[in-house]
Amino acid sequence: MIILIAESKTMAPCDSIISPEDLHAHTPIYSSVADTIMHRISEMQPEEIITRTKLSTAMTRNLIQMAYEFPNKSLGGKAIEAYTGVVFKALDYSTLPAKAQSLCNTQVRIISSLYGWLRPYDIIKPYRLDYTSSIIENISLSKFWQPDITSTLIKTLQTSGESDIINLLPADAAKCIDWKRIAPYAKVWKIDFRTYTDGSTLRTPHSTRLKTLRGHLLRELLLANLTTPAQLSTLHTDNLLPDPSAGADQLLFLV
Repeated sequence: MIILIAESKTMAPCDSIISPEDLHAHTPIYSSVADTIMHRISEMQPEEIITRTKLSTAMTRNLIQMAYEFPNKSLGGKAIEAYTGVVFKALDYSTLPAKAQSLCNTQVRIISSLYGWLRPYDIIKPYRLDYTSSIIENISLSKFWQPDITSTLIKTLQTSGESDIINLLPADAAKCIDWKRIAPYAKVWKIDFRTYTDGSTLRTPHSTRLKTLRGHLLRELLLANLTTPAQLSTLHTDNLLPDPSAGADQLLFLV
Protein backbone atom coordinates (compact mmCIF):
# COMPACT_ATOMS: atom_id res chain seq x y z
CA MET A 1 0.00 0.00 0.00
CA ILE A 2 1.00 3.62 -0.55
CA ILE A 3 0.51 5.96 2.42
CA LEU A 4 0.01 9.66 1.69
CA ILE A 5 0.76 12.36 4.26
CA ALA A 6 1.04 16.13 3.97
CA GLU A 7 3.85 18.57 4.61
CA SER A 8 3.86 20.67 7.77
CA LYS A 9 4.18 24.43 7.93
CA THR A 10 6.96 24.23 10.51
CA MET A 11 10.34 22.99 9.39
CA ALA A 12 13.84 22.40 10.74
CA PRO A 13 16.66 24.63 9.43
CA CYS A 14 17.74 21.92 6.94
CA ASP A 15 21.34 23.04 7.34
CA SER A 16 23.15 19.71 7.10
CA ILE A 17 26.04 19.61 4.64
CA ILE A 18 24.95 17.68 1.53
CA SER A 19 27.49 16.05 -0.74
CA PRO A 20 26.94 16.18 -4.53
CA GLU A 21 26.60 12.38 -4.48
CA ASP A 22 23.84 12.45 -1.85
CA LEU A 23 22.05 15.26 -3.65
CA HIS A 24 22.17 13.36 -6.93
CA ALA A 25 20.80 10.20 -5.29
CA HIS A 26 18.07 11.94 -3.30
CA THR A 27 16.86 14.82 -5.46
CA PRO A 28 13.05 15.30 -5.47
CA ILE A 29 11.56 14.42 -8.83
CA TYR A 30 10.12 17.93 -9.23
CA SER A 31 13.13 19.79 -7.84
CA SER A 32 13.38 21.98 -10.94
CA VAL A 33 9.76 23.08 -10.50
CA ALA A 34 10.46 23.98 -6.87
CA ASP A 35 13.44 26.02 -8.10
CA THR A 36 11.14 27.88 -10.50
CA ILE A 37 8.57 28.64 -7.79
CA MET A 38 11.17 29.94 -5.34
CA HIS A 39 12.89 31.98 -8.05
CA ARG A 40 9.54 33.54 -8.85
CA ILE A 41 9.13 34.45 -5.17
CA SER A 42 12.60 36.01 -5.06
CA GLU A 43 11.53 38.39 -7.85
CA MET A 44 8.25 39.46 -6.20
CA GLN A 45 7.68 42.51 -4.08
CA PRO A 46 6.73 41.75 -0.44
CA GLU A 47 3.24 43.17 -0.96
CA GLU A 48 2.58 40.76 -3.82
CA ILE A 49 3.84 37.80 -1.81
CA ILE A 50 1.53 38.71 1.06
CA THR A 51 -1.41 38.91 -1.35
CA ARG A 52 -0.60 35.57 -2.98
CA THR A 53 0.30 33.61 0.15
CA LYS A 54 -1.73 35.32 2.93
CA LEU A 55 1.42 35.23 5.08
CA SER A 56 2.16 37.78 7.76
CA THR A 57 4.77 40.44 7.13
CA ALA A 58 7.28 38.62 9.35
CA MET A 59 6.71 35.27 7.65
CA THR A 60 6.96 36.97 4.25
CA ARG A 61 10.41 38.26 5.17
CA ASN A 62 11.40 34.71 6.16
CA LEU A 63 10.08 33.32 2.88
CA ILE A 64 12.01 35.90 0.86
CA GLN A 65 15.20 34.95 2.71
CA MET A 66 14.47 31.26 2.04
CA ALA A 67 13.98 32.05 -1.65
CA TYR A 68 17.34 33.83 -1.86
CA GLU A 69 19.10 30.90 -0.18
CA PHE A 70 17.21 28.23 -2.10
CA PRO A 71 19.76 27.83 -4.96
CA ASN A 72 22.43 26.74 -2.43
CA LYS A 73 21.95 22.98 -2.53
CA SER A 74 25.07 22.28 -0.45
CA LEU A 75 22.83 22.55 2.62
CA GLY A 76 19.58 20.66 3.14
CA GLY A 77 17.82 17.87 4.99
CA LYS A 78 15.80 14.70 4.45
CA ALA A 79 12.14 15.48 3.96
CA ILE A 80 10.93 13.09 6.66
CA GLU A 81 13.20 14.83 9.20
CA ALA A 82 12.81 18.37 7.83
CA TYR A 83 9.14 18.75 8.72
CA THR A 84 8.52 19.37 12.41
CA GLY A 85 4.73 19.67 12.58
CA VAL A 86 2.40 17.68 14.81
CA VAL A 87 2.11 14.64 12.50
CA PHE A 88 5.87 14.35 12.17
CA LYS A 89 6.49 14.78 15.89
CA ALA A 90 4.05 11.95 16.59
CA LEU A 91 5.71 9.79 13.93
CA ASP A 92 9.16 10.53 15.42
CA TYR A 93 10.95 8.96 12.46
CA SER A 94 14.46 9.21 13.91
CA THR A 95 13.56 6.85 16.77
CA LEU A 96 12.05 4.17 14.54
CA PRO A 97 14.10 0.97 14.17
CA ALA A 98 15.83 0.44 10.83
CA LYS A 99 13.18 -1.97 9.56
CA ALA A 100 10.38 0.50 10.23
CA GLN A 101 12.35 3.34 8.62
CA SER A 102 12.90 1.18 5.55
CA LEU A 103 9.16 0.46 5.34
CA CYS A 104 8.48 4.18 5.68
CA ASN A 105 10.85 4.96 2.82
CA THR A 106 9.08 2.40 0.65
CA GLN A 107 5.44 3.12 1.46
CA VAL A 108 5.13 6.74 2.59
CA ARG A 109 4.95 9.71 0.22
CA ILE A 110 4.67 13.37 1.25
CA ILE A 111 2.52 15.82 -0.69
CA SER A 112 4.26 19.21 -0.71
CA SER A 113 3.01 22.62 -1.82
CA LEU A 114 6.50 23.45 -3.14
CA TYR A 115 8.02 20.13 -4.20
CA GLY A 116 4.81 18.35 -5.20
CA TRP A 117 5.80 14.74 -4.56
CA LEU A 118 8.41 13.74 -2.00
CA ARG A 119 9.92 10.47 -0.89
CA PRO A 120 10.96 10.45 2.79
CA TYR A 121 14.66 10.44 1.95
CA ASP A 122 14.50 13.26 -0.64
CA ILE A 123 16.72 16.20 0.29
CA ILE A 124 14.89 19.50 0.53
CA LYS A 125 15.36 23.13 1.55
CA PRO A 126 13.22 25.13 4.01
CA TYR A 127 10.16 26.97 2.67
CA ARG A 128 6.89 28.39 3.96
CA LEU A 129 3.99 28.04 1.55
CA ASP A 130 0.50 26.64 1.58
CA TYR A 131 -1.59 24.65 -0.91
CA THR A 132 -3.80 27.72 -1.38
CA SER A 133 -0.89 30.03 -2.30
CA SER A 134 -1.06 31.30 -5.89
CA ILE A 135 2.54 31.76 -6.96
CA ILE A 136 2.40 30.31 -10.48
CA GLU A 137 -0.22 30.98 -13.16
CA ASN A 138 -2.50 32.76 -10.66
CA ILE A 139 -3.94 29.47 -9.45
CA SER A 140 -3.58 27.69 -6.12
CA LEU A 141 -0.57 25.42 -5.75
CA SER A 142 -2.93 22.49 -5.17
CA LYS A 143 -4.51 23.08 -8.58
CA PHE A 144 -1.11 23.74 -10.15
CA TRP A 145 0.29 20.45 -8.84
CA GLN A 146 -2.74 18.25 -9.38
CA PRO A 147 -1.91 16.91 -12.89
CA ASP A 148 1.72 16.05 -12.06
CA ILE A 149 1.10 14.60 -8.60
CA THR A 150 -1.80 12.50 -9.89
CA SER A 151 0.30 11.15 -12.76
CA THR A 152 3.19 10.37 -10.42
CA LEU A 153 0.89 8.55 -8.01
CA ILE A 154 -0.48 6.44 -10.85
CA LYS A 155 3.03 5.64 -12.06
CA THR A 156 4.07 4.70 -8.52
CA LEU A 157 1.11 2.35 -8.22
CA GLN A 158 1.92 0.73 -11.54
CA THR A 159 5.64 0.27 -10.92
CA SER A 160 5.23 -0.94 -7.33
CA GLY A 161 2.33 -3.26 -8.02
CA GLU A 162 0.39 -1.70 -5.13
CA SER A 163 -3.37 -1.36 -5.41
CA ASP A 164 -4.27 0.34 -2.10
CA ILE A 165 -3.80 3.91 -0.91
CA ILE A 166 -4.03 4.95 2.73
CA ASN A 167 -5.16 8.57 2.65
CA LEU A 168 -3.88 10.48 5.70
CA LEU A 169 -4.12 13.84 3.94
CA PRO A 170 -6.05 16.83 5.26
CA ALA A 171 -8.63 18.28 2.88
CA ASP A 172 -6.42 21.02 1.40
CA ALA A 173 -3.60 18.60 0.58
CA ALA A 174 -6.06 16.07 -0.88
CA LYS A 175 -6.96 18.66 -3.52
CA CYS A 176 -3.52 18.08 -5.05
CA ILE A 177 -4.81 14.76 -6.41
CA ASP A 178 -7.47 14.02 -9.02
CA TRP A 179 -9.10 11.08 -7.26
CA LYS A 180 -11.27 10.21 -10.26
CA ARG A 181 -8.12 9.49 -12.25
CA ILE A 182 -6.80 7.32 -9.41
CA ALA A 183 -9.95 5.19 -9.11
CA PRO A 184 -9.11 2.69 -11.90
CA TYR A 185 -5.70 1.98 -10.37
CA ALA A 186 -6.24 1.69 -6.62
CA LYS A 187 -8.70 1.52 -3.79
CA VAL A 188 -8.42 4.59 -1.60
CA TRP A 189 -8.89 3.98 2.11
CA LYS A 190 -10.04 6.91 4.18
CA ILE A 191 -8.89 6.99 7.79
CA ASP A 192 -11.32 8.46 10.31
CA PHE A 193 -10.97 8.94 14.05
CA ARG A 194 -13.83 9.31 16.51
CA THR A 195 -13.82 10.04 20.21
CA TYR A 196 -16.55 9.96 22.85
CA THR A 197 -17.12 13.50 24.10
CA ASP A 198 -19.77 12.93 26.77
CA GLY A 199 -19.65 9.21 27.24
CA SER A 200 -22.04 8.46 24.39
CA THR A 201 -21.60 10.91 21.48
CA LEU A 202 -18.92 10.17 18.90
CA ARG A 203 -17.18 13.19 17.41
CA THR A 204 -14.15 13.91 15.27
CA PRO A 205 -11.21 15.07 17.45
CA HIS A 206 -10.06 18.67 17.19
CA SER A 207 -7.47 19.59 14.56
CA THR A 208 -4.28 19.24 16.61
CA ARG A 209 -5.42 15.98 18.15
CA LEU A 210 -6.35 14.69 14.70
CA LYS A 211 -2.84 15.42 13.43
CA THR A 212 -1.32 13.65 16.43
CA LEU A 213 -3.48 10.60 15.77
CA ARG A 214 -2.43 10.48 12.13
CA GLY A 215 1.22 10.51 13.12
CA HIS A 216 0.63 7.95 15.87
CA LEU A 217 -1.22 5.62 13.50
CA LEU A 218 1.57 5.90 10.93
CA ARG A 219 4.21 5.13 13.55
CA GLU A 220 2.34 2.13 14.88
CA LEU A 221 1.68 0.57 11.48
CA LEU A 222 5.35 0.96 10.56
CA LEU A 223 6.46 -0.60 13.85
CA ALA A 224 4.06 -3.49 13.29
CA ASN A 225 5.33 -3.93 9.72
CA LEU A 226 1.80 -3.71 8.31
CA THR A 227 1.61 -3.74 4.52
CA THR A 228 -2.13 -4.07 3.75
CA PRO A 229 -5.24 -2.11 4.83
CA ALA A 230 -6.79 -5.34 6.13
CA GLN A 231 -3.99 -5.61 8.69
CA LEU A 232 -4.79 -2.11 9.92
CA SER A 233 -8.23 -3.28 11.01
CA THR A 234 -6.51 -5.41 13.66
CA LEU A 235 -4.17 -2.68 14.95
CA HIS A 236 -4.79 -2.09 18.65
CA THR A 237 -2.70 0.46 20.55
CA ASP A 238 -3.07 2.40 23.79
CA ASN A 239 -4.68 5.23 21.79
CA LEU A 240 -6.43 3.46 18.91
CA LEU A 241 -9.19 0.88 18.73
CA PRO A 242 -10.41 -0.26 15.27
CA ASP A 243 -14.18 -0.03 14.74
CA PRO A 244 -15.48 -2.93 12.64
CA SER A 245 -18.58 -0.94 11.70
CA ALA A 246 -16.58 1.17 9.22
CA GLY A 247 -17.55 1.16 5.55
CA ALA A 248 -15.95 -0.84 2.76
CA ASP A 249 -13.43 1.87 1.89
CA GLN A 250 -13.00 3.29 5.38
CA LEU A 251 -10.89 2.51 8.42
CA LEU A 252 -12.39 3.94 11.58
CA PHE A 253 -10.54 4.18 14.90
CA LEU A 254 -12.05 4.99 18.27
CA VAL A 255 -9.73 7.09 20.43
